[in-house]
Formats: sequence, structure tokens, C-alpha cells
Amino acid sequence: MSTPSLMLPSLIMILMIALLVTISYVMPRLTRPDIYFAVTIAPDFRDSAEGRSNLGRYRVEVLISGIIAIAVALSGLWIPAPSSDTLIVVGLVLQPVGGFIAYYRARQRVRPRAVVPATVREAALTPHEVRLPGGWTVQIGPFALLAAVAVWLGLHWTEIPDRFPIHWAMNGQPDNWATRSFIGVFLPLLTGAFFCALLGFFAHAILRWSRVIRMGGAAGESEHYFRRTVVSILVAAEYFLALVFAWTGILDLSGVRTGPPGVFPILGLSLSFTVVVTLLLIRAGQGGSRLAGAAAGGVIPAGDRTADRYWKLGLFYVNGEDPALMVEKRFGIGYTINFGHPGAWLVIGTLVAVAIVLAASRLH
Repeated sequence: MSTPSLMLPSLIMILMIALLVTISYVMPRLTRPDIYFAVTIAPDFRDSAEGRSNLGRYRVEVLISGIIAIAVALSGLWIPAPSSDTLIVVGLVLQPVGGFIAYYRARQRVRPRAVVPATVREAALTPHEVRLPGGWTVQIGPFALLAAVAVWLGLHWTEIPDRFPIHWAMNGQPDNWATRSFIGVFLPLLTGAFFCALLGFFAHAILRWSRVIRMGGAAGESEHYFRRTVVSILVAAEYFLALVFAWTGILDLSGVRTGPPGVFPILGLSLSFTVVVTLLLIRAGQGGSRLAGAAAGGVIPAGDRTADRYWKLGLFYVNGEDPALMVEKRFGIGYTINFGHPGAWLVIGTLVAVAIVLAASRLH
């Protein structure tokens, strides 16, 4: 059985699994009222006997798969590493796999009730708001923090150990090491800068190149609030990632070769950040649909104004004729990429290139 100090990271990861189960459980009621398991339906279908029955079956399947995932992860607390780490990872994988199977089965049951989405579009008479929360001054913050840590490491170069840990296993023990070199010392900071830039790009893309469903009235105001909330969360995530990668960089000077100095705060902050973000998004609902007055602006449109045929498995939007780069998710809260847009493949290609560079750097 793991010692109490080494059990804490595992328990945090198990709590993360429980949180994901909870999100999956409530998700069908967080989407727009005329989107049900990623299918366009009549707004009153969700509350019909058939709709409630389908939701009940889905939730039972989510709970069963979630309990199995948590049980597998919990069993790792009584098994020595590295087998314990493997069991926790298996639990983390089982939850989304089980959740997807439950979602897919529920979606198949709903598809016969699909309706044609509204073809009427709403247009704004003024340009989209493209200013990020706090402007570019706030955007500079994460990069300034990472740059400051890089300068500080450079000034204390001789104090950095010749070999130091850069990654820790679930049990808190280091499982990957780096040497005192440019790549070894600065790669975490460069990686953090890249992901902060990626989040900043998505925040800007949501404001500038996303599909707007409702423009005027209370529904339009709720959607605008939702969009600003999602963008603000992305900006906050930039700061969170910058703190995580800056903390990892500072550990280069710690000289600690055993123990979990970098695991407890990072996992604890990650769980706390995820809980806060989840509560904010649940309060708003997809597109602001749960906010007061969200549906008071007239007849609720049928769906999100996109045809079902463009949604692969209800999760991936592929429409080369749609100029929008970002669209609302149909199952989930937030936005996803239009994979039929040329810009989407530019983003994907960049991610693949960076992943190859990171893998090559680790091998080096």
C-alpha cells in the first residue's frame, strides 16, 4: 500500500475521475434546449416521457462506467508502483470511453426524432467584438512570467544540477530526467509559451471567427455573456499554464532527486481550477441557455443553425462551406473547430509539428 504522502496525488486523480463522471452525468441538460445528444430536436422533446427515459438510461450507463473506472483507480492505492500508476491511468481512460459509449447509444435512440434545423440566419449590424478581456496588456502576462523565469535560470546557470527531474509519476517519484543544457532547462518554458499562445489564439478566434446563433434580445445578451465567459476562462488558463511551467522551470534549481515536490501543488491547483471552470460553465449552460431570460427573445431556433449531417458522431463539425472557424459544441460546453475550414488544418499541422519537436527533444 502507498504511503500517505504518496497517496495524495493518486487521490487527486481519482477525484478528477469523479468530477468527469459528474460532468458527463449532467451534460445532456446543459446543451441548448433544441439540441439533445448532438441531434436537432423539437424544444419540448427533452421533457417528454421518451426524452426523460432516454436520459435516465444514459445516466445509469455513465454511473456504471464511472464506478468501474473509480474502482480500478482506487485499487492502485494498495498496489506498489509502477502497477499502481498504470491502474490510475486505466481508470482515467475507462471514464471517457464509458461516457462516450453511453452518449453514442443515447444519440442513436434520439436520431429518429431529429428535425430539420432553422434555415433563418441572424446577422449583426455591427462588427464582432474582438477585444480580449483586459486587452493585449493582460495577454502579455503569461509570457512575461515565463520570460522572467528563463532570465532567472540563466543568471543562476551554474547552480542548476547537472541532472535533474522534469516529470513525476502518479506516486510522486521522478520518472524523467534532463541535463543542464539549453533544451533541458528551457524546453518546459518554451512549451508553456507555445500552449499559452495556442489558448490565446483560440480565445481570439472565438471572438472573431465563431458562429453567432442569437444576436438580439435577452437570448443574444446571454450568448454574448457566454462567449465572453469562455474567452475569459481561456485567458485564465493561460495564466494557470504559465504558473505550472514556471514552477517546473524553478524546480531545475531545487536539486531534489526524490519525492514529489512538483506534484502536489500542480495536481491540487489543476483540480481546483477545473472545479471552478466547471461551475461557471454549468451556471451558464451552452450558449448561455441556462441564464435568466436566455429564451425570452422570441421563438427558440431549431438547433444551432447547422445541419446534422455536418456533425460526425455529433462531436466533429466538418463543413467546408461554412466560413466560421469556431462553432458551439453540440455535446459539451464551449466551442470546437470547424474541421472543414482550411484554418483548422493549419492549427492541427502546427500541433503535430510541435509534438514531433518535443518528442525529438526528449530523445535527444
